[in-house]
Amino acid sequence: MTNATVLVGWRRRWNRSLLQFLGRRVRSTVEVEDLAQEIYLRLLRAPDLMQVRNPQAYLLRVAGNVVAEWRREYPPTESFSADESDAPVDECLPELTLDARLSEHRLNEQLSRMSPMMRAVVLLRLRDEHPYKQIAQELDLTPRQVRRYLARGYEQLRGALDE
Repeated sequence: MTNATVLVGWRRRWNRSLLQFLGRRVRSTVEVEDLAQEIYLRLLRAPDLMQVRNPQAYLLRVAGNVVAEWRREYPPTESFSADESDAPVDECLPELTLDARLSEHRLNEQLSRMSPMMRAVVLLRLRDEHPYKQIAQELDLTPRQVRRYLARGYEQLRGALDE
């Protein structure tokens, strides 16, 4: 498998994360897109992407290096227009807002399909940040049952996000 083939899969899977990562570090949509393209070009020149153990972490590490180089080469200036410098990142990247809404809709749909017990366990853990033992006590379950419900629930939520 070539690096180009591997990168197509990485882009499909983690491009949103990469754009969010860059969007937090760079204000301009154009710069975010240019940097993302530079990152993918650098990865194409890598020796063998199939050997990478944690692809998402590697992608974001390369992104961090590219952003650091870009900042050294093009330091921020005070000549930003008021509109550009005051605009939140979400307004600069409307596709991120759309992706977030779509993801939220998919997650809510998946939550509604879960059994009431699984939904309760997942919400207590994710939304309310309760520890396993507290969830077990509140719902009259064993900690092992809580872990099983969470594992299945997380799997379903990941599946909904990958759609």
